Amino acid sequence: MADETSDNAPETPGEGAAAEAEEAPAPAPPHPVLSALQARFPDACRPEGEDTAGNPIVRVGADDLIEVLSWLRDDGTRFDFLSDQTVIDWTERQPRFDVVYHLYSIARNHFLTVKTGCADGEGVPTVCDIWPTANWHEREAYDLYGVEFLGHPELERIFLPEDWEGFPLRKDYPLEGPNLELLTRQQAAFRGGRFDRIRGDYEMNEQERQMASGGVVGALWTPEPPAPETPEPSEGGEPADS
Repeated sequence: MADETSDNAPETPGEGAAAEAEEAPAPAPPHPVLSALQARFPDACRPEGEDTAGNPIVRVGADDLIEVLSWLRDDGTRFDFLSDQTVIDWTERQPRFDVVYHLYSIARNHFLTVKTGCADGEGVPTVCDIWPTANWHEREAYDLYGVEFLGHPELERIFLPEDWEGFPLRKDYPLEGPNLELLTRQQAAFRGGRFDRIRGDYEMNEQERQMASGGVVGALWTPEPPAPETPEPSEGGEPADS
């Protein structure tokens, strides 16, 4: 008698798991840049995932930053271009700031993001000697976040005047600004050409005091609207209807 096999016969233990294992895709190999970096600095670098394009993100301690970034520029990975450098303010976290370096290799067309932590009131080493373009990136970060870059050749504000109070991109910076009266006097002085008013003590006049009221400061820079045009008279001698 021929054997009959039922279509509903139960699977033997392990068959279902083996089939799922065969169908599951193999894990993606590690990024070659990340592999090279971890092989060279196994204790100094910690992976932090990937960006939206699949490029690796790593965290490096401030004490190891210069050694790691110098190696990334000069050795196998050849990151010869600092495409951007910025700061993230976490406010409540310790350390408060992340200094972020976006690196690109022109020769090999690969990307890498490097982060390092920086506590409020401390600093991180400058990378101007590695990538000269960092000079202005670091001045901007200092100007807007107050993060200091130790060893920078000329660390001073790049957008705001030297006597500006505070750092506007910090999350705890007041929305109305640090000194509304001083800001209004500066704007009024530049509008009227009276530059002496931004130096020394000065008592605001009534017009400037009105301009210092809330919601008016931004309007100081708004050009005056053009005067309405006079309608030309029609052939009958009366102004034409608008």
